[in-house]
Amino acid sequence: MDEILRPQGGAMGGQALPTPEAEGFFGRLHRSLAPVADRITRRWYWLDEIISDHKYLTPVPFLLFASVLAAGLIVGTLYTSAYNVTVDGAEWGAVSSIAEFEAIVEDVESQVSGILGEEYTLTNEMTYTRVLTKRDSLVSASLLESRLFSKVSAVTRSYVLTVDGQVIGIGDKPELTKLLDEVSAAYVTENTVEVYFSENVEITYQAVASDTQQDLTAMLELLTANTVGETTYTAVEGDTYSTIAAANDMTLDELYTLNPDIDSSSELLHEGDVLTVSRAIPYLSVYTVDTETYTQSISYSTEQVEDSSMYVGDTKVITAGVDGVAQVTADVTYLNGYEESREVTDTVTVTEPVTQVVAVGTKEKPKTSASGTFSWPLSGTVSSKFGARSGSTHKGIDICAAYGTIISAADGGTVTYAGYSGSYGYLVIIDHGNGYQTYYAHCSSLLVSVGTKVYKGQSIAKVGATGNASGNHCHFEIRLNGTAVNPLNYLS
Repeated sequence: MDEILRPQGGAMGGQALPTPEAEGFFGRLHRSLAPVADRITRRWYWLDEIISDHKYLTPVPFLLFASVLAAGLIVGTLYTSAYNVTVDGAEWGAVSSIAEFEAIVEDVESQVSGILGEEYTLTNEMTYTRVLTKRDSLVSASLLESRLFSKVSAVTRSYVLTVDGQVIGIGDKPELTKLLDEVSAAYVTENTVEVYFSENVEITYQAVASDTQQDLTAMLELLTANTVGETTYTAVEGDTYSTIAAANDMTLDELYTLNPDIDSSSELLHEGDVLTVSRAIPYLSVYTVDTETYTQSISYSTEQVEDSSMYVGDTKVITAGVDGVAQVTADVTYLNGYEESREVTDTVTVTEPVTQVVAVGTKEKPKTSASGTFSWPLSGTVSSKFGARSGSTHKGIDICAAYGTIISAADGGTVTYAGYSGSYGYLVIIDHGNGYQTYYAHCSSLLVSVGTKVYKGQSIAKVGATGNASGNHCHFEIRLNGTAVNPLNYLS
C-alpha cells in the first residue's frame, strides 16, 4: 500500500496563524473548525488503511463499520464530557469542569466580601455529576455568577446613586434621576440654560449591601444638608464690602477677618477684586448657567480745553458729561445660587454717552492765591489739641512759642478780619477763596489789615497772650465752609 500522507502542524500545515484582527470572520471560522476537520481527516485515513488491508471486505460489514464510525464522529463533534452543577438541590446546568465553577464561586465570594467590608463565604450545598452534554448547552459564567449572587441575602443588585464614589442610596433609576432634579431645581430659573453638579454624580446598576439607604426623602436631606465653608467671590460693578457681607450672611468684621488685607477704613472696591467669604455649602453643589440681559451705564469721557482767563489749577465744567446706556447679554455662572463668573456675549449701545468738556486755567497764579495746602504758621509745641476740653469744644490747636515770635499765613488769601475779638484777643482771619478760612488768635501785635492780600508764609502777626490766654501761644483754627475742622489733619 502506498504511504499515507497526513497533515503536519495542524490544519494550517505548520504555517504561522494570523492574528484574530487580521484573519476576519471567515478566518476565525476556519480556525475554529480546523480541529474538527483534522479529527475527521485522521479517522478517514485510518479507515482507508483498514480497507486497504482488507481488500476482500464485503459491502455489508463495510457499510455497518462506516455507519458506526460516522456516528462516533458526530458524537465527538457535537457533544462533550461535562459536570452538571446542583446547588441546594436545584440543577443549574453543566460546566466544562468543577474547577471552572469553583473559580466563579471564589470570585462571587470576593465581590461580596468587598461590598460588605468583611469576609464572606457561600454556605450553599453544591454537588457535581459527570455527564455527556451538547457543547453549546454549557452554562455561561455570567449566568452562574448572577445565580450565585441571588443566593446572597446580604447583597442585592440595584441602581445605585453615588457622589464622588460615596454611596448615597439605591432605588429605581427614574426615581433617582428625579431626586437629582429636585436638588438642582432650587437654583434653576427661567433664564437657566445649563445645569450640572460640582461633584462626580453617577447612577449605575451594581451589587450593593441590602441594607443600603432606600428612603428617597432621607437621600434628599443628605444631598441638601449644609456645612459652613470658605469660598471666593469676585466683585462686580457696584459692590461694596457691606453688600458682599450681607449677601453672604456675614458681618463686616467676619469679612475683614477672612480678608486681612482689606482696608476697613474704606469701602473702596474694584471690579474683579477677589474676596474670601464664608458660605453655607450643601453636600451636593449645583452649577447653573443663566443667560441674562440687563442695562449697564457707559461712562462718559472728559475733554479738557485751555482757558487763559483762569488761573492754573482752576477748572470749570463747560458741558456736563452724561453716561450712556448699553444693553448687555451675558452667560452668568452660579454655584449654589451665588455668582461665580460672567461672560459677556453681546453688547448693544442704546444711548451714546455725552463727553464732558472742562476748561482748565493756564494763567499764572499770583503768590497770594491759595495753594490748597496748609503749612505750619510757626514752630512750637502743641499744648492743646482740637476737640473736647473742660466741658466745651476746643476749635483749634494751641502752639506755644516765645513772646513776639512771627506768625505766618498758612496759605495765600485775603485778610477779612484784623483786630481785637473778645476771648480771642488780637485776631487775624484769612479767607483763602476755596471754602477754607484760617484763624490766628491771642496775638501781641498785628502786621496786616483787612483787605490785605497775603501769600503763603507771609508774616501777619506776632505771638502774645491777649484775650483769654494763660500764656504766650498762637491759637490756630482751620474752618471749612464755616465749620471748624482738626488742623492736624491738614498741616503738612
